[in-house]
Formats: sequence, C-alpha cells, structure tokens
Amino acid sequence: MLSAVIVDDEIHVLNLLKMFLQKTEQVNVLETFHDSSIALKNIIDIKPDVVFLDIEMPEINGLELANCLLEQNDELMIVFVTGYNQYALEAFEVNALDYILKPVNSNRIQKCVSRLNKLKTPMNQEKTHMGKTKICCFGNFEVHGNNGVIKWPTRKVEEMFAYFIFHKDSNVECGELGEILWPEGEPDKIKANFDTSLFRLRKTIKENGLPIEISSKKRGKGVYRCYLHGLSSDVIEFKNAALKNVIVNKSNINRFEQICSLYRDDLFSKKDYGWCEGEREYLSRDYTKMLKNIAYFYLGEGLYENAMDKLLTAKRKSPFDEEVHLNILKIFAIQKNRALLVKSHEEFKLELFQEMGIEPHGETNEFFMKLLNEL
Repeated sequence: MLSAVIVDDEIHVLNLLKMFLQKTEQVNVLETFHDSSIALKNIIDIKPDVVFLDIEMPEINGLELANCLLEQNDELMIVFVTGYNQYALEAFEVNALDYILKPVNSNRIQKCVSRLNKLKTPMNQEKTHMGKTKICCFGNFEVHGNNGVIKWPTRKVEEMFAYFIFHKDSNVECGELGEILWPEGEPDKIKANFDTSLFRLRKTIKENGLPIEISSKKRGKGVYRCYLHGLSSDVIEFKNAALKNVIVNKSNINRFEQICSLYRDDLFSKKDYGWCEGEREYLSRDYTKMLKNIAYFYLGEGLYENAMDKLLTAKRKSPFDEEVHLNILKIFAIQKNRALLVKSHEEFKLELFQEMGIEPHGETNEFFMKLLNEL
C-alpha cells in the first residue's frame, strides 16, 4: 500500500482528494496540510511514498516545496493537483510523476494510483538489491557485494576497479590505464596484464552480484566504459550534494549532516593512487566548505556547540583557514570565554608562523582585538 501526504490550501479540495485516495483502498493518507510552510517542516520526518501537491499556495508554492523535498529525499514521488495547466512543463522539470487538473474525480485518481503502484514495485526491488551493494571511496576503499565486503584477487584488479569507478560514464583507454597500473612494463606485457586483470575484475563483479558493466566501445579499440546502472557511491552522493550549492537551512540541515558523515577521510586515503590526487584535493575543499556552511547555519540559530564542532573539524582539514579561525574566536567571545579566546588566537599565530613563516592578516588581528576589548 502507498503512503501519502496531501498539501492544498483549499480545505474542500484537500478533503475530497483524501476521500478519493482512501476509496482506492491502495493508499494510506498519513497526513494532510493546508499550510505549505508547515508541510515543509514535517513531510521528511513523516516519510511518505508520495506527496500530492497543489501549486498555487501562499508562502511556498508547490513547485518550490517539491524542489525542497526532493533535495532531502530524491526517491519521493511527487504528484501535482492544480487548477492551472500552465505549470505542466515546470512540474515535470522537477520530475513530477503526474499532473492532475482540478476538479479532481475518482477515475482520474484511481488511474494515478495504479501508475504509482507500478512505479513503486521496481523501486522497492531495487532498494532491496542496492541495500546489499555499495561502494565506499572515502577513507578505505571498500566495495560491498551480495556476499559482504569484496576480496579482490589482486591489488591491481582492485585499483583497476577504483579507476573505472572514478571515471564512470567516461571513456577509459587501455594504454593509459595500463601505464598507470604497470608503469615500468613493456607494451606487450602491459596489454597481457591488462586483459588478465580485466577478465578477473568482470568475474569478481559478476560473482558478487554488482549491477556494474565494464564494456568495450565498438568504434574505439582498447577503449572501455564503466556503467554503474543505478548503483551509487559515497563520493557520487557527496559530489551531487556539493554541486547543488544549496543554502543550509532548517528544512535541509539533517540532510547536510548526513552528507558530511559520508566523508570518513580523504578520497582513497588508505591507497597510494596518485592518479586521483587532484580530485582528492578538490573534494577536501568541498568538504571544508560544507562544514563551514553548516557551522554558519548553527551560529545563526544560536547553537554554538554544534557550530564549534563543525568549525573544529574544518580546522583539522584546513588549519590555516582564517575564516574558520575568526568564527571560532567569535564563539569564544559570545561565550565570554576570554582565556580560550586568547589561547586560540595565540596558537593560530604560532602555527601559521612555524609552518608558513607568515603572520595572520591585519583584519584578523584587528577582529581579535575588537572581541578582546569588548569582553
């Protein structure tokens, strides 16, 4: 049975839609909201399969609400129920599964519910499958198949797989990857090693039930491409969130905390994979930026311990980030902790001079003195 939430500022439409959904005997209406801002605060915790949304509502319209909800749960099904047909294009741009025009009727709702049920079944099957299989690239490189953590036949096979995952959906040339894996080998020997390792890799993938395909390109001899077929990884999930550049707020803070928790350590940090060094640095900077943005949200909410936790984590990643340092000082000043304010700044100055031979920017020292004088 589908679980649903309805959001519509017209009470009579909301009640009618609820009645039609219950009449199908295939939908459990968990909650209804006539205020979209209240709906935004509660729907993610309710965890419905589908949300039926009006579009023209005060405060937050249905399109905005759908975007906010999908940022936090991209598996949520969205159906728009509206009296206006001019929003259809925008609705399907946010991946709405249906667009129902008012006035609603029982037959149209039944048709929609039947479609949603057909979509839900394969999604649940995929979840069951994906629950056993996952790829972890932050910190120690681990791939979980149907039989647990995969044990690779050789380190070269493991690194070959890591390289393909890193370059998913992109062309990988046999010669280029071969030279990375066997830098001192002769061309013929490299080719033989490559073919053997690729055979063993494909065999390992199949034996462990991974939905991954490494195929050769017909028009490019010695060119391969890796397809994950829906299987994600901690790095892919982290990068997708970082690229969206969404402002941290009350509605998505839990999602940002979850994304940050994926970053257990730097990319392939336990492996000596020189070919990923640039991306490793890039992801590290994105992680620090995300930590700072979460900290600034907590600062604005007056949650100083939460903010300090994120700032100190950011400081460990980027010890000479003066923006991080200034906000740490700000929290000590708010807490009226003169001793820690002074100690923190003196330690920062000393470490900066010892490691880089420079002093903090003048604005940083001025800000410190301003805070100190105000205590």
